[in-house]
Formats: sequence, C-alpha cells, structure tokens
Amino acid sequence: MKKLYYLPLFFFFLTAFAAEKPILKIVVTTDIHAQWESLEKVYGFMAEKNPDVVLFAGDLARYVGDEKSYKTYINIYNRHFSKCNPKPVHIPITGNHDYWENKGIKRLSPQDSLKRFFHPMGMKADWLQHHVVKGYTFIGVSATDEKGENNHTAEEIKQVSDLIDKAEKKAPGKPVFVLTHCPPAFTMAGSAWHDNPKKVWNWRYDHIRKMLAGHKQVVSLSGHTHLPLEDERSIWQGEFTAVNVGGLYKYSLQVPGEVKEEYIKTPSHYQYRRAFCYIEVFRKHMVIYRYKADTLEEINPENRWRIELPYDPSKAVYTMKRAEKIQPPEFRPGAKAELEKDSDSYFISLTSAVHPDFVYAYKIKLIFDDKNLKPQDFYIASNFFSEKKTLYPSYQIPKNVKLVPGATGVMKITPVETFGKEGKSLSVRFQIP
Repeated sequence: MKKLYYLPLFFFFLTAFAAEKPILKIVVTTDIHAQWESLEKVYGFMAEKNPDVVLFAGDLARYVGDEKSYKTYINIYNRHFSKCNPKPVHIPITGNHDYWENKGIKRLSPQDSLKRFFHPMGMKADWLQHHVVKGYTFIGVSATDEKGENNHTAEEIKQVSDLIDKAEKKAPGKPVFVLTHCPPAFTMAGSAWHDNPKKVWNWRYDHIRKMLAGHKQVVSLSGHTHLPLEDERSIWQGEFTAVNVGGLYKYSLQVPGEVKEEYIKTPSHYQYRRAFCYIEVFRKHMVIYRYKADTLEEINPENRWRIELPYDPSKAVYTMKRAEKIQPPEFRPGAKAELEKDSDSYFISLTSAVHPDFVYAYKIKLIFDDKNLKPQDFYIASNFFSEKKTLYPSYQIPKNVKLVPGATGVMKITPVETFGKEGKSLSVRFQIP
C-alpha cells in the first residue's frame, strides 16, 4: 500500500491559510449622553463578539451628572455582557458632563463626582484604573478637577507615565491602551490646544499629551470631540498612536486640513449621527473597525485601520503625509449651484462633487457686486455621513453669514477632502432671495 505522504503537506497548507484568530477583542464607546436606545443596540451587537474588554471613554450623562443615568448604563451593560463567557473586563471613565451640575446647584467636589459615577456601577471611585488582560495593559484616566477638563497635577501626570513605562518594560512591543476622555494635544483633528484663561472651558489636552510622551507603544483612545469616524483624521500616529473612538450622540465637524480649533457650523439635523469602535489585537498587528451605531453598518470596511506591532514611529502610516497621495475632489461637467430660501433659512442647492473616498466639505465664498458689502467666507459640510445621499443635496447656510435680500454677485464653491486638498472651484452668479 502506498504511503500518503501528501497528507502532512495538505494539513500544513490548511493551517497556514486558516484565518488567524485575535488574541484580544475590545469594544470602545464614548459620549453616550443618555442615548439609551443606541447603547442597547450597540452593546447587544458587540456582546455577540464575546469581547475581552469593554471601554467607555466618558460623558455618560445627558447634560449634567446624575446617578439615575449611571444606574441605567450599568443595567444595560449587565443585560448584554453578562451573557459573555467570561464576562469582559469593564473600564469606564468620566467625561466633563459627568462633573457638571444644573444651574443653581453647587458643584460636587471631584471625588464626590467620581463616587456618583462609579458607585452605582458597583466600582471604587478611583480616577486611575489599571488592568492587565491577557498580557495587555489598560489604563483608564478620569479627570480629577471639578469641571472635568482633564486638569491633572504634575504628580498625577507622572503616575500615569510611570504605569505606562512599567507596562512597556514588562511586555516589550505590546500596545498599552490608555483611555482618556479628552484627546492628547495636537494629534487627531479636534485636538488643537492653546492656554487661554479667557475661555469658559479650557480642556487640558496638553496634560494628556504629557502623560503619553515618549511612550511609543501607547494606543490612546479618547472621545469628547464627537468626530465622525468617516474622517481619516480621527486616527493619528507620531511618537505614539491616538484614536478618536466616535460617540453615540452626534457628530461635530472640524474644518478640513491641519489640526485647528475651528468647527464647521452645521444645522443640528445634519449632526445626529453615531459611531463606535471595535478592536482586534493579533500577534503582529491590530485592526480597528468602525461602525455606525444606528444601522450597525461597518464604516469603510475596505479601509480598516491597521497598526503593525510592535509600533515603529519611523514607519507610521497615519500621519498628515497621507494627504500627499490623495487626489483632490472635483465637480463633473455641467455641475450647477443655486442659492435658495425657505421661511427662515438660506440654502445652497448643489450638484455633488465626487472623490474616490468622499468630499468632506465645500468652501464657499460670496463676492457681492456691491463693494460696500463685505465678502462672506464659510464652510458647509457635505453629505458624506448622511444615510440618504442625493445628487443635488441642499445645504443650509450658517446663520452667522450676513446676507442682504436682493444683493447679487458671484458664488465660488470649492470642494475639499478631509486633509484639506481642494478641487477646482465652481463659480455661479446669484441673487439673494
């Protein structure tokens, strides 16, 4: 009888090409703001993946901290993740809304705010959490100031940095996950920070950056900015990796291009889109999946964020240099635009520009024939995140744009992709209705 020498070879190839299973599975949500229906859907969907860790990056309360919200949250969490075997490690942290109070009510001390947040969840009121799951370190950092602005003392900054240092030495090359509400300064979009004592709020993004500085294996996970996960500027790599993890409340849109402190003014009905992240860690890489919370549809599955491990800053993929390879958006021949008005708002009806990825925004310039009228410059967000995309969408003009009925001129419309690369402008005559 002939020996079947080919059988070991067959099993070798079968094993080699079998799908690699993740070592670690992580669910990350943020900025829930009491959107319980969305949370039920997201946690029900994610529980099916039997995750190892569930992270929540702050702002659980709607506007101000309240014990009822935290009880509602933990009930939803337990209802879904108690089905997992084993039950995942749960790491929630506070956001600024978890420190705020109704007007006329004395603000709680930082420690009392932490108690109000953690005690209904059956957890200790600690601003700093440290867990090791399957050999991977997770550090949760809540704010320790009364406004939730992520102010931290020099000692607290050093305490977090020392924890990261120990984790990197104990497990060289493995990512160290650091969860904060605010992003580290000057990383992803929305993280610009300048010390300005005149501001009502002064989010200390710089303190977060100091904690992470010099630790290349850090994967910073944060919320607060409400950035859309369709925006590729929601991930950044430099001396470490920083990721915005979306939010279950609404989108806020940064102006395209470099990191700035400027948002696009958009009507509220444009903004109510929700998203979250799911992460799988493998031996030599990790993958970040982005999902729409309302439909549970994956965002850009053909372009999942992939981080090679161990991370080498000299080979960073997600830098602003990505913009160099991106082509500008463009209007197709015959594109049209018209300025319109309803009862109380002005709109621009526009043929959509096109781009291989998506058109992020349109830069608008209104130049009036009457030289006494100052030109108006502003951005309008495109409909890239809308579930109902149309060829001729209408975009509401921000209320702060000054328009004089009857005035005439030229409207210059420039399509822009997320990193700020501009296409050729479309110019049309207009008359203000």
